[in-house]
Amino acid sequence: MDKQTLHKIFSNKTSRKDTTNQAYAQRLASFTNRYGKFKEEKYTDWEWMKNKDDVLYFIKEVPNARKDKEGNYTKPSPPTQIGYLNPIIEYLKEIGEYSLADDYNVVKLVIDDQIQKKKDKSKGITETQKQNIISYEDLVKYCEKIDEEIKLLEQKPLQTHLDLWTLEDLKSLKILMRMYLLHPSRNEYSTLRFITLKEYKKIKQPELNYVVIGTAKSYISITNYKTDQKYGNKLSQIVDKPLLKMLKDLKKTRDIEEREHLFYLQKTGTPWDNNNLCAIMTKYSKKFLDGKSIGSTLLYKIIIQEAGLNYNEALENDDITSAVKFNEILAQFAKSRGHSQKIQKNTYIVEK
Repeated sequence: MDKQTLHKIFSNKTSRKDTTNQAYAQRLASFTNRYGKFKEEKYTDWEWMKNKDDVLYFIKEVPNARKDKEGNYTKPSPPTQIGYLNPIIEYLKEIGEYSLADDYNVVKLVIDDQIQKKKDKSKGITETQKQNIISYEDLVKYCEKIDEEIKLLEQKPLQTHLDLWTLEDLKSLKILMRMYLLHPSRNEYSTLRFITLKEYKKIKQPELNYVVIGTAKSYISITNYKTDQKYGNKLSQIVDKPLLKMLKDLKKTRDIEEREHLFYLQKTGTPWDNNNLCAIMTKYSKKFLDGKSIGSTLLYKIIIQEAGLNYNEALENDDITSAVKFNEILAQFAKSRGHSQKIQKNTYIVEK
């Protein structure tokens, strides 16, 4: 079950995004390989899925291949289990094995409920995130640390290739972090590309994610994201002068290079994808924040925490004026993220 063949099968469902098809193909190919090693078999077709109970045992009980922070091999978490089950279920549907797909799906529904109950109990933050969360003040200091590291590398007399690659990654991270601070969103910032406002206006229905640069006004335009079918295009004007300058300077560089994406892998020169964004954010947050792992979801929770707590405090004090102000901020952040304020307040705002 190679990734290319699986991608072709998943692509039969035209209503599903190709990025999702690619992710399903990658996950299922990797899972088949891992499960085959566990069973000491080499699987070239889907027949192994018929052994549902054994597959579910592997998904739920067999420890992960990587150790956790304490150096232990732990069982897959419920979200990881869902990550295994989704491509299996969708694959079975695509080949017409609906009954077997239903057998797996009833297990998936129970795990979904487990995840939801844990979210409800934790008031919007998982146990792993509790170990990694930092204050907004520390988040700002982290951004300052990135800036300091960039200056140190720029001033280094003899720069190696590794230094230059690190420097470019940090410059990308600096821009990315400021974008998240002002327009907190998901991992889709990895796929941003530059376009002029003039060219953007020619597009009747945007399908990609852009930084739109104009003479008077500039925007972040996000169309391809997790909840796009429900919330549509997310268009946010860039009014922060430091961010606008960084983006315009980067666009000049990309124009000279004849490249359009904001972020590229230094080793291969290929544009980032969501996994690359996660890897780079995790790498440098662990380096500069004493091993803490800060991804886009936790970053969002940190950013809205202060406004959310202030909003709740204003409600308790019957301070309608302040409540309206903080609610407007929360509304802007919800729009950037691509979900409703109800979801934001129930799921993402972290309690003290």
